[in-house]
Amino acid sequence: CVYEQPIMMWNGNAPFLSVLLISSHLFTAAYSAGSDGGGSSSSPAKPSFLFLLIDDVGWADLSYNNGTAHTPNINRWGSRPGSVIMQDLHSGGTVCSPTRATILTGRNHFRDCVDYVFGCSDMTECVPDFEFAPSRTFTVGDAVRSAGKDYEDGAIFLGKWHLGSFYNDSEAYGGKTSSPITHGFHHMNATVEVSQTATANCQCKPEWEKFCNFGHNQHMTHCQPESPKCCMNYWWDDASAPHGVTNLTWPSPDDDASYLTDAFRRFLEQRRQSTQKLRGGSPAPFAAQISFHNCHKPFVGTNSSKEACKRGETCKPPVEGDEPYTDLELDYYACLTQLDTAVGEVIRSLEENGYYENTFVMLASDNGPEENCHPLGICQRANDRPHRPVEGPGSAGPLRGRKRDIFEGGHRVPGIVSWPAIVGTESESGLVSWETVLTDDFLPTIMDALSVKRPPEQRSWALDGRSIIPILQGKQWKDTKYGERSFGIGFYDAKTTLNYGWGFRHGKWKFIEGSASCIGEEGAPCREPQLYDLSTDLGERHDLSKEFPIVLAAMQHRFKRWHESVMASRRNESKCTKSEELTLPPSIEKMEREGLFFDHLDATAEM
Repeated sequence: CVYEQPIMMWNGNAPFLSVLLISSHLFTAAYSAGSDGGGSSSSPAKPSFLFLLIDDVGWADLSYNNGTAHTPNINRWGSRPGSVIMQDLHSGGTVCSPTRATILTGRNHFRDCVDYVFGCSDMTECVPDFEFAPSRTFTVGDAVRSAGKDYEDGAIFLGKWHLGSFYNDSEAYGGKTSSPITHGFHHMNATVEVSQTATANCQCKPEWEKFCNFGHNQHMTHCQPESPKCCMNYWWDDASAPHGVTNLTWPSPDDDASYLTDAFRRFLEQRRQSTQKLRGGSPAPFAAQISFHNCHKPFVGTNSSKEACKRGETCKPPVEGDEPYTDLELDYYACLTQLDTAVGEVIRSLEENGYYENTFVMLASDNGPEENCHPLGICQRANDRPHRPVEGPGSAGPLRGRKRDIFEGGHRVPGIVSWPAIVGTESESGLVSWETVLTDDFLPTIMDALSVKRPPEQRSWALDGRSIIPILQGKQWKDTKYGERSFGIGFYDAKTTLNYGWGFRHGKWKFIEGSASCIGEEGAPCREPQLYDLSTDLGERHDLSKEFPIVLAAMQHRFKRWHESVMASRRNESKCTKSEELTLPPSIEKMEREGLFFDHLDATAEM
């Protein structure tokens, strides 16, 4: 069975996409839904699950999308049979914590009270008072726990958490307990928030400061609370220790990503060795999330990685006539090449321990690249040097907007999925999909694969994610029981002011009103309701709201229904402390006042 799939690859010379049409073989699936939870040592090998979350990396930062830094390991993985490059993959939020919530719960982050982020560099310096899923929304860890004994002791979280406090007695210190352990994982080795990507914990003890590598920053930055020095340490579960956690008591390495890959390798080897002997066959499956700090500020590359980039070994050289790369750029590109090495090590660990073929691996960034392009979300050199923005080194390529933006560059991110047992390996190389996928889809896909359900009291709760198994099997959303893909997106408390915005996607259409990069007086074009056809205008340059007013009204109506559902979740499901703080965009508030919403409103013919 063969289907035609339009494949777009950014040519790197202009903010447009060149379109190629190729034939892709429909994947043959070796998929078999898991047992009903009564796993035993004699049951067939069950799937494992791994989310690789990268940080503040733009849609066009990896070299498969013409990025400056070479990422050969990621390219090789994405092009292997059994892999799919997801060119329309979206982070569930436009900043750190919101997206992390969507991965775990399969729900838009606003539903579970995650409106923004918190600042707290380490548990020794502050205890976060952060609300995440106070009614204990079902998570990835819960899904594998409910799937039976095969997954016992097999769920681990590694890296940046940013969803609350690790202490099991946080309330005694003015915080809220909200750790990987309290949200379903068996084990953790994590930082509470942001961490420098080199020598992260070098200021945790005076005698470690000689190891500090601050790169272009020249001192530690992003300290919360603000301070010239701060500790950014790793913590893991330890029931015998005070507060139920223990922290790292030796200096972390110059390459932070290598610390996480080593922790994952040791977890995987230990799990294989201990469970294979007990089971007398295949090793027990697992579920893991590795949340790399690469390449959130303060990003720092090793000196050797920066020198290799300078020599043109790991980076494209600057375009003729351009200045040499700055120290800031070199740190960023080195950070990306170190991330690439780490991803390669993770894939190698899966292979060496016999897990790769039947592991659902999903890679995505938590949002677009740092530094906004004011006043309209279009960077200064968008037309001649989109790969090297003046505003910051990360690249969203032809996309408008960056981190925090409702424009595509804020949440359309690098995405790769591999699962050879489902995708199949008949094709000579990996595949490329332009079907819309979200970070919210990770949990629903696990639930589908394991045939598990949420507990009875949560089965009526909203779920924004979908199982992507049909997409991995070669289908398109319009041909599945789900139909066309729809999702809403917002930043912070979503008041449409100079700093916030709302958006809604349905199929090829996108409604947007306001965005973080949009600066101007009320009435400025980017603060008005806009409509874009992403199938022909991925860069969101041509507002069609005046040409298709019925489609715009239908999108606003869909958004309003989605918003009402989110508000109901905050009030009745998660019971958020700040349950009423999500306002509507001004245009929709006006439509409400004027009674312009109708339940029968339908623009299907035009949409």
